[in-house]
Amino acid sequence: MMDEALPATPGCPFPMSRDGANPLEPPPEYRRLRIEEPVCRVRTPNGDLAWVVSRYEDVRAALSDQRLSSRVTRGYPRLFFPEPGPPGAFVQSDPPEHTRYRRMVVGQFTRKRAEEMRPYVQELVDERIDAMLALDRPVDLVTEYAKEVPLSVICRLLGVPYRDRVAFGRWVNKLNEPTANPSVNKGAASSLFQYLRRLVTAKAKKPTDDLLGRLAAEHLANGEITREEITAIAMMLLSAGYDTSTSAISLSVLTLLENPDELARLQDDPSLINSAVEELLRHQNIMQWGVGRVAEEDVEIAGRRIPAGDGVILLLPSADRDDDAHPDAARLDITRETGYSLSFGHGLHSCVGKFLTRVEMQVAIGTLFRRIPGLRLVKPPHELEYREAAITYGVRELPVTW
Repeated sequence: MMDEALPATPGCPFPMSRDGANPLEPPPEYRRLRIEEPVCRVRTPNGDLAWVVSRYEDVRAALSDQRLSSRVTRGYPRLFFPEPGPPGAFVQSDPPEHTRYRRMVVGQFTRKRAEEMRPYVQELVDERIDAMLALDRPVDLVTEYAKEVPLSVICRLLGVPYRDRVAFGRWVNKLNEPTANPSVNKGAASSLFQYLRRLVTAKAKKPTDDLLGRLAAEHLANGEITREEITAIAMMLLSAGYDTSTSAISLSVLTLLENPDELARLQDDPSLINSAVEELLRHQNIMQWGVGRVAEEDVEIAGRRIPAGDGVILLLPSADRDDDAHPDAARLDITRETGYSLSFGHGLHSCVGKFLTRVEMQVAIGTLFRRIPGLRLVKPPHELEYREAAITYGVRELPVTW
């Protein structure tokens, strides 16, 4: 076996550390990998061996390679998912199961549907800014803004009653935040699962015009899906849609504040918000460890043979900082026109909520700097606390004033 020829500790440790003085930059080691070792064998903290792929061209091709499975089977890097998810968690499945589940929900996440949500997102954003302006300063932008906007959006999308949103938000925050006590996360996951299961049952009896209501009316009623599968889909969409949007909004605000020339360009020309969001998603790709796969058969990537059964880590943040794909990739340029960002992945598993996330970010970031043009940091970036132990990178708090 290939592992028997490897030293006890491979040369590339993973995850790799960021430079504490530059927390908005990916680990410096990513650049070395792209140049010297684009496919590198690593060992994760739980002892798993895997191959890290770091160049843009290789990562994008691998995301579309169906020989690289998303199923959590033997060899899959447990850094991402320690155990297989329940039926319905289609992020951990391959066709035909993935196709069946995704087909049921994709109609609720089209570009048209996302644009139909824009007025609601705008109303929500203005309400949150009004509330912030009434608070004593400094204000934590993560707690008061970056978390509140995506939470309200996902609640509306799923069909969570307004009266339940406080408890719902508390469970969501505990679910997504790494902790030294895993029972906290497991308890939150159990509470959320049971709540959503009851909600699906109620919507099966009395369908509502929301995602869970439609899944119950259109697919549960005819036996195409089970109540447990709908609940698992809801858990997956909730975790992905809330956590990623929260991190993306807060890191984007921080990045613009640290790039005043680019922020000034956006404030002078608000029509740049769409391209600014695309560039911020690329520059601050929040999937700091990328995504995991396992080879179902021998696969060659960048001239290296990945044996069947080996785990693979597709390093999205490294790919999005590849100068060959994005010239001068370390520089933030809100009018950048080159390259296709991998912030939402690529291929069959590209993020189903990408259009809605873009709308959230466009409204949340554009409106914030329009209504509070004097927004500024209270602490420099290197003094802030970051989510370094989470799959989704972000800042835990962002104290601001104006």
